[in-house]
Amino acid sequence: MRTLGRMWRGLWPVFRRYRESRDEAESGELESGGMWIRPALRLAIVFALLFGCVFFAFWWAGSAVRFSAERVADRTAPAWRVSGTVRDAVTHQPIPWAVVEDDPAGQPPFFHADADYRGVFELLTLAEPHRIRVSAPGYRPLSLSIGRAWFVWMPRGNEKKNIDLPPLHSLVPPKWGVQLQPLRKKRHTR
Repeated sequence: MRTLGRMWRGLWPVFRRYRESRDEAESGELESGGMWIRPALRLAIVFALLFGCVFFAFWWAGSAVRFSAERVADRTAPAWRVSGTVRDAVTHQPIPWAVVEDDPAGQPPFFHADADYRGVFELLTLAEPHRIRVSAPGYRPLSLSIGRAWFVWMPRGNEKKNIDLPPLHSLVPPKWGVQLQPLRKKRHTR
C-alpha cells in the first residue's frame, strides 16, 4: 500500500503541472507533450502484477481444493515423482529389482514401482506427505518419508531419494529420518 500511496503523491504534482501547462497551452505559451505516459505505464504495470498475483492465488487454491476433493472421492491421480537409486548400505553397490511402494500402513491408494537392474527406480505417487517402503531379498525393509505439506506443494513435483538398504545381518546404523522395519520371526506350527 505504501508504494501506491507514494505513486499517487508523485502523480499529484504532475497533475497540477499538467493543469497549469494546459492553461498555458490554451494561451499558446507551452506545448504539453507526454506527461501522463510514464505514470500511466507504471499504473498499468502495477495493475498487471496485481492481476497476475490474484490469478496465481486462485489457481493454487483451486488446485489444492481439487486435490482434496479427488482424495476424498478416491479418484486421486499420482502427480508426485520420486526417483533415485537403491544401493547396498555397506558396499554402495546398486540393488537390482528392489521394490519401492507406498507404505501399506498408510491411506490408499497405494502405488508401486520396481527398480531396474542398476537399482534405479521411479515411483509416481501422491503429493501429500506419507511414507514409502523399500525392500529387496536379503535386505532389511526401509520406510522413508516423502511428499510435502499441502501449503508448501504445488500440484505436481519431483523428489530425489537415494536409498541405502542395510543387509539383513549388518550392523550399519540407518541414516537420519529412516525407519527400519522390524524383522518378523517365523512361527513353527506343529
